[in-house]
Amino acid sequence: MTTYGIDAHLLLRENATGVPRYAWFLLREMMKTPLADDERVVLYGHLPKPKELSLVQGWSWKTLSWPIPRGWTHGRLSIEMMMNPSNVLFVPGHEVPMFFQKQTSVVTTLHDVAFAMNAQVYDPTSRQRQELAVQNAIRRATRILTPSNATKADLESHYHVASDRIVVTPLAPTMPRSTADALELLRKLQIGKGQFILSISRLEKKKNTALLIRAFAQLKRKLGAGNPLTLVLAGSFGYGEQEIRQAIVEERIADSIRLPGYVSDDDASLLLQSSMCFAFPSVAEGFGIPVLEAMEHSAPVVASNIAVMREVCGDAAMLVSPNDISALAVGIEHMMDVATREEYRERGLARVQSFSWNVPAQRTWAALREAANIRR
Repeated sequence: MTTYGIDAHLLLRENATGVPRYAWFLLREMMKTPLADDERVVLYGHLPKPKELSLVQGWSWKTLSWPIPRGWTHGRLSIEMMMNPSNVLFVPGHEVPMFFQKQTSVVTTLHDVAFAMNAQVYDPTSRQRQELAVQNAIRRATRILTPSNATKADLESHYHVASDRIVVTPLAPTMPRSTADALELLRKLQIGKGQFILSISRLEKKKNTALLIRAFAQLKRKLGAGNPLTLVLAGSFGYGEQEIRQAIVEERIADSIRLPGYVSDDDASLLLQSSMCFAFPSVAEGFGIPVLEAMEHSAPVVASNIAVMREVCGDAAMLVSPNDISALAVGIEHMMDVATREEYRERGLARVQSFSWNVPAQRTWAALREAANIRR
């Protein structure tokens, strides 16, 4: 019998974004692949199985209680791997348990190593924690999954990870398309349909939020008084909040910016469908699901001209320098032209069709089964 253990504690997060959402969509897609007669899967979590998760034959949930709020992965999951080891342990995030039996082969996903490649946009404490986690994952994992060739290249160049240990598993959109009427939401935010630029992300240095604000302010000055164009920054604040708020004050642009905070999938979908364009000037990404979700919701995209965005977007987005305020302002201004907007909308709708959760699910299964065979 081959047992695949999966660290599933991320499925218990509320308002899942980022890595927890990746875990949800990946594992549900993996369940569509029937197990062999001699295979079973055990999901490990610190609380009982979430009600919305339905398990298929051969899959089970094991609650590993832990009395303190921190340390579950390195503490309780480590104990489980020492006492009841699985043949393969899959960790969808990069916090690999500190201890496990030698007969257990580990597969983990390293979503990005942007903290190492772009240290200036990360909180030093967070950067140090991530560095330790990645070093531990690289040292212990038999196979490493990455969402993009760009992240694979970073692992090879910066951490000298052998290419044959890395499996690229490109991701796909996760946001369902809402069919509700957006009128009430737009009225609440005091914005007009097709008259706002939308950004959905954490508001932080990594996402280049301050630069987006300054580019927007530059464009507003060019358009002149009375133009209704608005910038909607949907998301919670992260590292660099003071710099972002300072940019709003210095540019005297607060009246034309909306800060709704975290928005639900339904509201995000309605905003994407109603926006003039979607702006994603991030300094660094491991993949960039938000740009695919924008394309799927018919929002033309202006994004950073960095390796991973070139890989994900192809020619379906207008790519501009993440370091040039004027270039971003001009890129957004181009989207004010109806013909340009329609061209990128059509390109985006075509591009997103090439991404499916079936691909990462099948490649993940291949990596897990290969890891199981290595230990035999």
